[in-house]
Amino acid sequence: MRNTYKLGFESIPIPFILYLAFTIHATLAANYVPTEKIFLSCGGPPTCTDTDGQQWNTDIGSKHPSPNVKSIVSQAATQDPSVPSVPYMNARVFPSNFTYSIPVVAGRKFVRLYFYPASYASLNASDGVFSVTTGSYILLNNFSAAQTTEALNFA
Repeated sequence: MRNTYKLGFESIPIPFILYLAFTIHATLAANYVPTEKIFLSCGGPPTCTDTDGQQWNTDIGSKHPSPNVKSIVSQAATQDPSVPSVPYMNARVFPSNFTYSIPVVAGRKFVRLYFYPASYASLNASDGVFSVTTGSYILLNNFSAAQTTEALNFA
């Protein structure tokens, strides 16, 4: 017996429903065109280009970090050969809570954060635990890049 959903007088096979749902999702995702792209290399040089040819800008001297908050710009103590230098080998280390303010236009956003669990400024990567929020949304809570990469067996 075939699995079907009955809608009125018609029966629709489940594989067709799954195909339709995937097609609609794929179509909506394909139609998304970001209105702005911000590539910020925290503690990095003024401009740098990654292995995919994407240009990154530094946060040094920018208006994005909270003013008057102490921070240290540092390079990673070690580099795994499989990890590209941009954007992973530089960091801005904050010893206390801080805020990055990045003005964006209204609309849907995709946020991608890049972390490399190395020691920066002689601080142990395993001790680095932090949270990321935007407005009332919590994106990461008590996150540890070192513990996550170790658990996933990633560099």
